[in-house]
Amino acid sequence: MTKTFITTLAALFVLATGIDARVPQAAKPTPPAAKPAPAAKKLSWPAPVEAAFKKAYPNATVKAVSKEVEGGQTIFEVESIDAGLRRDINYSADGAVVLYEEELKESDVPAAVMAAIKKRYPKATATTFERLFVTKDKSANYEIVLKGASVKDVVLMPDGTWVTPKLGK
Repeated sequence: MTKTFITTLAALFVLATGIDARVPQAAKPTPPAAKPAPAAKKLSWPAPVEAAFKKAYPNATVKAVSKEVEGGQTIFEVESIDAGLRRDINYSADGAVVLYEEELKESDVPAAVMAAIKKRYPKATATTFERLFVTKDKSANYEIVLKGASVKDVVLMPDGTWVTPKLGK
């Protein structure tokens, strides 16, 4: 009976003092805190470039803006997607368009361009279609990426005249 009495007193003492008499458990590691989502990258473009782009393409999504120096002139290339098609536009720092490349559907390419390609590379498959416009000389050409040809891509004028590669290449 003394043993039961001592056990009961010990239990009452533990309860009264709040001592945790359970067998210690290994501490569970605390899960690492979730990393915060990376902040959206701030685009680095001059205000005139931003204004010109947003005015011309209000529904486009900007993917990237890069600063380059070409021929001693600082150029800002704006890569974007608009209506599911890719568009890259080069601007001078004052917001003037220098050139642009615009992805097209095959149906948007002049028939003369596609006929010239088919004639020179009959087994090639055209995979990507772009319109290239250079404001300096007001040229508008078509760049077509080819698969199964001796060249990777070709550039032609709207009338089907070859820009690159030149005949014999």
